[in-house]
Amino acid sequence: MSDTETSRDVVMITGASTGIGRATALHLARRGLRVLAGVRKASDGEALVAAGGEQVEPLVIDVAEQDSIATATAELGERLGGAPLRGLVNNAGVAIGGPQELIPLSDWRRQLEVNVFGLVDTTQKVLPHLLRSRGRVVNIGSIGGRVATPLMAPYGASKFAVEAITAALRMELRSQGLWAACVEPGAVKTEIWNKGEAQIHKLNDELPAEAMQRYQHLNDGMARFTERGRSQGVEPIAVARAVEHALLAKRPRTRYLVGADARILATLRWLLPDRALEWLLLRMM
Repeated sequence: MSDTETSRDVVMITGASTGIGRATALHLARRGLRVLAGVRKASDGEALVAAGGEQVEPLVIDVAEQDSIATATAELGERLGGAPLRGLVNNAGVAIGGPQELIPLSDWRRQLEVNVFGLVDTTQKVLPHLLRSRGRVVNIGSIGGRVATPLMAPYGASKFAVEAITAALRMELRSQGLWAACVEPGAVKTEIWNKGEAQIHKLNDELPAEAMQRYQHLNDGMARFTERGRSQGVEPIAVARAVEHALLAKRPRTRYLVGADARILATLRWLLPDRALEWLLLRMM
């Protein structure tokens, strides 16, 4: 990348065990950065080190647990040893869906605890290091943070929140030398589709017969969408490259759409009124 420089070479990433986080950790390590890769299990960290070498340093963190975040960010400070922190990549997340009338509040809380409150808590605790080094925050959002879809309200709500959090943080701290960007992928070939398929099967098994009859057409559409995402989504490396630009470019963007589907949906969101867009989304499902 011609417009990048890597003098501040330490980056922290959450959710690096699999998928986008793992691909990003390994990609940045190959670019010569020192990567503090957030994982929930030590065994996941060992696998990352085996794949990425000594540039990858596992950091055990569960963003759903405040104590875990506090412990991990304190350890981050010790490991930095005064070195500047180039950036924080908030990638850890979960995706919960289903008909809103039937999703337990505990599932809503789990969704927001991981994708929103865990992100905010981690960012707050890492900000002192970032402000000292004039670093950057890169939040992994989603095109689902611009375009809501049926049966994915909890996930969509969390990603809409990530968009607002990112924009507000950028405006609050831009004058202090900190930049915040949001990466917005569409479908990506990761393990999340297997989890989504399992969730669809669980929904089919647990929905009352009356509710199944009302939601069957949407549930079938979600199953088709899941299969398309598994087979036609972009590779995680495409997201990793967007993160690299957001971290290292001299003139980073505010948002990074990744994937043709993300770009198409963002364009439709801009062009179409709500009724037309929602009609189209329902037809697509």
